[in-house]
Order: sequence, then structure tokens, then C-alpha cells
Amino acid sequence: MKIRRHRKIRLKYKLFILFCCFLLVVVGLLLFFTNCIKPIMVKSSEAQVRSSTSRAVNAAVQTVISESNVYDDLIEITTDQDGNIIFIQVKSLMVNKLAKEVGKVAGQNLDLIKNQGVSIPLGTLSGISLLVGVGPDITFHIMAIATIQSRFSSEFTSAGINQTNHRIYLNIQTDVELILPTATKSIVVNSHILICEAILVGEIPSTYLNSDSLDEMMNLIPD
Repeated sequence: MKIRRHRKIRLKYKLFILFCCFLLVVVGLLLFFTNCIKPIMVKSSEAQVRSSTSRAVNAAVQTVISESNVYDDLIEITTDQDGNIIFIQVKSLMVNKLAKEVGKVAGQNLDLIKNQGVSIPLGTLSGISLLVGVGPDITFHIMAIATIQSRFSSEFTSAGINQTNHRIYLNIQTDVELILPTATKSIVVNSHILICEAILVGEIPSTYLNSDSLDEMMNLIPD
């Protein structure tokens, strides 16, 4: 009886040791995942999404303006009999149309990010510097909820005697809520894109040269 009881005690002791070892392994894996793998996943995903977002926005702008004389579509110049510029008028309807179209196409391009997912090499996930970029890619799906806001800005610079280079930029802010299998991350991607420019001949009123009045006129339309 004593032998059997002793064996039972030894068996329970071994099972307890095995359970403790198993628990330590699980805790160790969880700590390794939380402290090593998870930050790498978030950082790599953020970098890829930032890059994809910038490409999506730039591609949208190129798609919308590729077959259009954008400057003449957005700006109307009025001159006097001597050729001096007396008024620069913004074509509000065209400005609004361009901003909406860019936002629409950019949103469609951003939807592709969710379908493609994010791929990270196995060596990168290991957290070992020597193995970064090594090994097969591990792809996991993400959810990216994007909100796009756009504003126009303009810039006047001297282009020679009585000539001024007028550039118009579209500033797009994309707020992306990145939802990973293990975490969420808010990302803001700002794109400052030159959409058109023109050389204006003649004197330009200081109202436009030295203030933001033209920018304000272009941004009266809601985003």
C-alpha cells in the first residue's frame, strides 16, 4: 500500500511539474509575442500601409488630372488693356469636382490594401537583426478604414522679368484606422501634390501675392 501511495504521489508530482513547465512555456511565448513579435507586426504593417496610402493618393491624382488642362479648369485670369492681371477668379464648381473625384478614386485605391493584406518575412518577425528580410513571407489580412480630407494651396514665385510662376497644390490628409489581428493603430498620411502650374505674364496684385486669399477662395467648398 505504501508503495502504491508513493507511486501516486510521484505521479502527481511529475504531472504538477509538467503542468508548471507547460505554463511557463505558454507564458514565455505570450511574453515573446507581446514584447517582440507584436511591435514588429505593428511597425511593419504601419510602414507598408503608409507606403500603400501614399501610392494610392498619388495614383488617384494622376488618374483624375491626366487628361485635363487643370490650371485653365480651375483658374480664370482677368487682365486690363495693358496686359496686367487685375483679377484671379477661382472656378468653384471645378475645384469642388476635382477634390471629390480625387477623394473617390483614392478611396477606391485604398480598398485594395485590405484585399492585398500585409506580408512580413518570417526572419523579420523573429526580432533577430541578422534575419531581417529572410525567410518566407507571412501574410495576414488587415482592416483599414480611411477618411480623406483635401485642401488646396497655391504658391507664387518669380519666373523672370514681369513673369510669375503660379503653382497649385492639393494637400490630402488621409486618416487610416489600421486594425490588425492583434492590435489597432491610427495613422495619418499627408500628401502635398503639385497638380498644375502656369507662367503668368504681367503684374499681379499684391492681394494674391502676399496673402492666403486665393487659398481661402479655393477651400470655401466643403471637402
